[in-house]
Amino acid sequence: VVRENDNDIMAETFRSIRTNLQFLLDGPEKKVIQFTSTTSGEGKTFISSNLAMSLALLGKKVILLGLDIRKPRLAEMFGFANRTKGITAFLAGDPDDKELLFDQIIPSGVNDNLDILPAGIVPPNPAELLSKKNLDNAISFLKEKYDYVLLDTAPVGLVTDTLIIARVADASVYVCRADYTAKNDLNLVNSLYAENKLKNMSIVLNGVDMAKRKY
Repeated sequence: VVRENDNDIMAETFRSIRTNLQFLLDGPEKKVIQFTSTTSGEGKTFISSNLAMSLALLGKKVILLGLDIRKPRLAEMFGFANRTKGITAFLAGDPDDKELLFDQIIPSGVNDNLDILPAGIVPPNPAELLSKKNLDNAISFLKEKYDYVLLDTAPVGLVTDTLIIARVADASVYVCRADYTAKNDLNLVNSLYAENKLKNMSIVLNGVDMAKRKY
């Protein structure tokens, strides 16, 4: 929904999120933002991809990384024909093979400043792959080339993958959705915050129907 020269309410909303995140990321070396939610369907891929576009429109080099490797959606969302290219090829390979990593990156097709590194082939051992030092190396390599590295990760209420990935993130955006996320799920958000399991946490409330005038 975020496009060049577009000034509708959605574009403005993502500008506001972008500005707030830039305050959270204090310093140019802090550039890795993780997106998660409690369960599927709350809009984390929608939020992360549109925020990536919003940052790209600032003239920043942005890469959106598909780390929900159990249920990948980025390749489908951006209409890529090739569904085998992706981060899992690097995670399963040589951790120092920078060329292998950059070979998996696909231009977004919507903005020259935005590249996509999709999940790739679904592996049989996601948690083990994400625990390897390959992920740490991948993030280091990407930080050399990009101003922002956005991580679209799995729902934290369903699998442990997101907490494993949290070690490489500088900030975490937790997506909740109006009329969808259960209020009890906020107990999980609060416990993750209290135990500092996700760094620099913030919440985005997605899908609010402004016409309903709810409290």
